[in-house]
Amino acid sequence: MNPFLNPSIAFIAVKSYLIDPGRIHRLKPEQLKRYQDKAFKRIIKYAYNVPLYHEKYKKASIHPNDIKGIKDIVKLPFVTKNDLRSHYPDGIIPISYNKEKKFVVSTGGTTGKSVFLYTDLITMIQSIIPSIREMRFFNLDIRKTRYVHIGSLSANRIDLVMEKNFLSKIRPFFSLNNLLNMDVNKPIKEIMKTLEDFKPDLIMTYPAIHQHLAFLKRKGYGENVKPKLLITGGAILDDYTRSYVEDAFGCRLLNVYPSVEAGSNIAFECMEGTWHVHSDFFYVEAIDENDELLQPGERGHIVITRLWGEGTPIIRYTGMDDWVRLSPYEECSCRLKTPVIEGGVEGRIRTNIVLPNGKVFPPGAFCFIEPVLNKHGTFKVKQYQVVQKKMNEIEILLVIDEDLRDVGASVDEIAKDIKDVYQKKTGPDVTITVKEVDKIPHVKDTGKPPPIVVSHVSTDEGYKMLDQ
Repeated sequence: MNPFLNPSIAFIAVKSYLIDPGRIHRLKPEQLKRYQDKAFKRIIKYAYNVPLYHEKYKKASIHPNDIKGIKDIVKLPFVTKNDLRSHYPDGIIPISYNKEKKFVVSTGGTTGKSVFLYTDLITMIQSIIPSIREMRFFNLDIRKTRYVHIGSLSANRIDLVMEKNFLSKIRPFFSLNNLLNMDVNKPIKEIMKTLEDFKPDLIMTYPAIHQHLAFLKRKGYGENVKPKLLITGGAILDDYTRSYVEDAFGCRLLNVYPSVEAGSNIAFECMEGTWHVHSDFFYVEAIDENDELLQPGERGHIVITRLWGEGTPIIRYTGMDDWVRLSPYEECSCRLKTPVIEGGVEGRIRTNIVLPNGKVFPPGAFCFIEPVLNKHGTFKVKQYQVVQKKMNEIEILLVIDEDLRDVGASVDEIAKDIKDVYQKKTGPDVTITVKEVDKIPHVKDTGKPPPIVVSHVSTDEGYKMLDQ
């Protein structure tokens, strides 16, 4: 039987669509705080029946009755990726949870080993609320906007699980002809041809896929691909990629901050460039390398708590591995008043660039190519990657647009300027090499596009350097 024939599930779906997206607009900060308190207490009570959390809370002498609101979150221990891995499957769900009627989702495994989590239909219904909120915020009608999502449709990936177990069930009741899910592993020209036929208003995918599509757009492909807005997530969006894509498509390219563990978008970027946290869905914190909480504005490691859903609870989870600077409620010129991620997510901690002089650059702060290309007024670099091969050796890979190779400044001149700017940033003890390549391969065994910044320096080696 289709689960949406169940009145209670249908009610939740209708409420999630009509009422919940407007919550952060309707509620004042103090009202939202009360909402967070109530949601947090509910999720702690739920988690207490999950072996992983029960063990941790019992060891810390914490009972759900000790939690009066979100301010008490500091009493709770952190949960790591390894905690979730080591307790899978039975230790990450309530003892009474019926696994046979639930769904397993997994991360991409870019850290070497995937994390598996449980979700269910109600949680998936609620997970789309932030996306609906974002579309309404950008004045896009969810019923009419032609939306394309280009993601991973591999087994256990959230995109495929959502398609098979949620979207397919709701289609008999709602026309979803304006929604298209595509596999990121398809050839890029095939993706562009599908977009040409579909004529999307909104495209969501990785930054590198947007850049490849922008390259084809410049070559005359996709005449009917004229989106009103482009959205990206899952990797760093550097300034050059943003300007390259926006120039090709003639519309804005903005960030969202999703994750498999979060189950939804944690934050999104408005037209003013502010990253707004969906604070009715998530409570976010930042900690230092010693797991100490940081003050607002200080750069640290993000910690997330999910205030909704069932399946595997996510409470004080440190496994996101991203650098952030957090600020409390701020009123943006876009008229939203939410906690914000200052300047956006700066990338994963494990890809930090640690230099011999002791300087540390998060991935998002190590992209210096855009000013060089902007100075020369060119988009002839269609893709690039910065690779730290050793502590004192960095290689910058450039893929050149052949049609623009002989237009304007030469490739050699651009390469020299890029080398100079990186040399200035890293110091004389680092060897900088700028190398032209035909292509930059996808991440092995994940299907994900290549990251902008890669470091082959181990975390331990980086710590040793910083400890000298």
